[in-house]
Amino acid sequence: MHSEFYTAAQNDFVLVSLDFPQGEEAKAAVPNPQRNDELMAKYGVQGFPTVMIVSAIGEAYGQTGYKDLDPADYLADVAAIRDTGKKALVAVRELEAEFAAAEDKVAVAVRAAGELSKMEAGSPAIAGYAAIVRQGIALTQEPAVKIDLLRAAVMATGANEDDIKLVADWDPKNEHGLMVMVVISKMNSLGSIEDLPVFVDLAEKLHATGNVTADEDSRSIYITCAFFCAQYLEDEANAKVWAQRATDLGGLDERMQEVVDGILEEAGEAESDF
Repeated sequence: MHSEFYTAAQNDFVLVSLDFPQGEEAKAAVPNPQRNDELMAKYGVQGFPTVMIVSAIGEAYGQTGYKDLDPADYLADVAAIRDTGKKALVAVRELEAEFAAAEDKVAVAVRAAGELSKMEAGSPAIAGYAAIVRQGIALTQEPAVKIDLLRAAVMATGANEDDIKLVADWDPKNEHGLMVMVVISKMNSLGSIEDLPVFVDLAEKLHATGNVTADEDSRSIYITCAFFCAQYLEDEANAKVWAQRATDLGGLDERMQEVVDGILEEAGEAESDF
């Protein structure tokens, strides 16, 4: 760490470095791996390295990563994230108090959902607003409102296990586009090879609906399944299936087409050997 940053930063921040285990031996030494997953979800960690700016009690003010800045400017950027985050958390506390006191809590949740859609990724207010939105889901009997609230929460934070179960019940045919959102969320939060089968299984359920639009999200899902099946799961048959499905969707860019062609050509060569 650059001393110009390290020395100055300690005047206002406590610096903590956490390493994410990659090797099997390191993973086996983690006493509570579930806690790692919980914290990744809580703080929205989707890439490494991630620099979190949090309070002494663990409230997230925001996050950043490596930037092309000199040490002084980087420290100023971190301080700005902290100050903005403090203001955002005040707004969360005000919303929580309003929700607790409101007779029509669903109306507060609906308004929170609208605010969620306007927030920039990484905003420290997202988690608090999304929590209110998810509470609103349980309080309304209107199916359309439930779906709108769930959509807002998943778009903002990704899908948790409860969300996945709700989507399976409420949108089993992807008529509202919730299933594709869940699969995209799972794809964006993949942390290890062990996560891949669950992702591919969700994608298979999405495909089975027969209600998949040939858009960027769907193409990305199909190509990713094809690549992971071929590269990591050693499942050439499924890799070929997903590659063909991606081809059938159409609209592949040059990079996607290269992945598909490579998989289908390799499968064709393997079949010709028999």
